[in-house]
Amino acid sequence: MLLLKSLFTLILVFILFIIIPTSILPTDIIALIMALFLIIISRLEAKQIISKIDFELILYLLGIFIIAGALDILGVVQFLGEIMSNLSGGDIFSQLIIILWISSFLSSAIDNIPITKLLIPVINTISNNYPSAMRHQFFFCLAIGANWGDNLTPLGDNILVVQIAEQNKRPISFKQFFKIGFIITLYQITLASIYYTLIFKFLIGIMITLSIVILIITLFIIIKIGPKKLKNIIEKVINRFRNIFIE
Repeated sequence: MLLLKSLFTLILVFILFIIIPTSILPTDIIALIMALFLIIISRLEAKQIISKIDFELILYLLGIFIIAGALDILGVVQFLGEIMSNLSGGDIFSQLIIILWISSFLSSAIDNIPITKLLIPVINTISNNYPSAMRHQFFFCLAIGANWGDNLTPLGDNILVVQIAEQNKRPISFKQFFKIGFIITLYQITLASIYYTLIFKFLIGIMITLSIVILIITLFIIIKIGPKKLKNIIEKVINRFRNIFIE
């Protein structure tokens, strides 16, 4: 029953986010009101709710936002914005790829929410001279990089998942998370990079895509009908690579 009430409240939060302009009611106030609403309709005792609150996690997340705010005050974010703009040399494709990868690794080191909040003004400045349709691509890159990059390490809001796993006697170490998160995140960001390469550098994108497809097909053919010695070498390499991230 509590699960259904929570799902109802969550859906209602999303609806209110869409229909209520931020000029009338900020999103954080809406979220806070709906959290209080859920507490009321759940009919749980106050002591029971307080006993379940993880104050250590709350303080950790507060610390992340403080660090992000400090980086902004010290001018580190603006400095990164200048680097991102200068490295590209004014080329749109280079700017998009730089935003994608830098936002990804920054999110993995801190958290995607504060990093997104800090980088929005930077991206707004970088994309200011471009048409509206093109400006959207800059923010899409930021959204993709910040969200997918957050899975690179257990830092940020992923620490909540790690703590829940530990409470249920399924501990996940930093090393275990990083092994899987690194390869998955790298794979996702690479796919996004290839996608933008196909859009802005079509010939290069086609060459990269065809090279990957040919490599996969070649490996598949060798494994199926190739010489046994070569087949064993490839299987050993694949298994060794797989064990690095599984064990």
